Amino acid sequence: MAGLKPQGEAETFRPWLGRIIAAVSIGLAVLLGLGVLRRVDSRPGTHDAFLFADSAALAPDVSGRIVALGIRDHQRVAKGEKLLTIDPEPFQLRVNQAKAQVAALHAQIGLTQRQVAAQSSGAEAAATMIARARTQLALAHDTVERLLPLQAKGYVTDQKVDEARSNEKTAQDALAAAVLQARQAKEAVGDTEALLAQLNGAQAALALAERDLRNTTLEAPFDGLVAGMEIAEGTFASAGHPLFTLIKAEPWYAVANFRETDLPAVAVGDPATVWLMADTAHPIKGRVESIGWGVRTEDGGAPGLPAVGRTLSWVVVAQRFPVRIRLDDPPPDALRIGATVSVFVDHDHGRNR
Repeated sequence: MAGLKPQGEAETFRPWLGRIIAAVSIGLAVLLGLGVLRRVDSRPGTHDAFLFADSAALAPDVSGRIVALGIRDHQRVAKGEKLLTIDPEPFQLRVNQAKAQVAALHAQIGLTQRQVAAQSSGAEAAATMIARARTQLALAHDTVERLLPLQAKGYVTDQKVDEARSNEKTAQDALAAAVLQARQAKEAVGDTEALLAQLNGAQAALALAERDLRNTTLEAPFDGLVAGMEIAEGTFASAGHPLFTLIKAEPWYAVANFRETDLPAVAVGDPATVWLMADTAHPIKGRVESIGWGVRTEDGGAPGLPAVGRTLSWVVVAQRFPVRIRLDDPPPDALRIGATVSVFVDHDHGRNR
């Protein structure tokens, strides 16, 4: 029939058609593979990730029995909100005792200052007596010096000269007594330096007692979420012993463990997308904040390094390192420390932003 190829020509064309289809398929597969590899390199991701937020194990600064508990487990609290109160009575008594000690020292210092003033007046009077005694001695000595020439000429009697010498000796003794009395008066003058030092110590003790009294009330250091609370009113709280944990309300992070081969495609500042396992329909945007510098190895490591385990100990497995991603406006009711998430980092977008 017209328009139909001979049977021989059709059979010859079929092998070429198969080769063309195979070549095109291989080419498309290679292009697809290259596209996937480029996508993976520019947008590394991992399902080995979890939610994280900073937290503090809250412990009182003083020991005592809890008399008021204003919170419950899993409660949201605001910064400065009163969390609990330790019995303040013994701490108030210590404040009263310290105040009494300070008041007693103030009174003692006032009395000592008055005594010092009186002693200083006595020392000044003794100094005046010395001056007077020196004047009397000088006068008596001049009298003797004046009478001696007259005695040689017979104008004055020996008795008169002896009386003048006796008066000079009396003046010398009076001056010596005045000097001794002045020295004793000066040495008797006290001071308040020792009492002032005691007052400084008492005032410091009062400040510490007042601080302890203030610390009987434990307040929230930041907006947060109460967790791990297993206490009730009547519990004896020990200073420095944590009572519960307070999780910071913000910021929240996703900690993603990326293989070391993926780290060259992750940089601080890169945008990232996070999916909660509990809510995969609503992705959360974030940004890479930091990349870990080390992990704990099987042989140990520096204290504080995170432990990121490997799998398949019988083959060489790439180590994973934690990458912290700060979340932007995450849904507060869906955030829980340790919740499983998936993370993808858009390295190309981050590099070209």
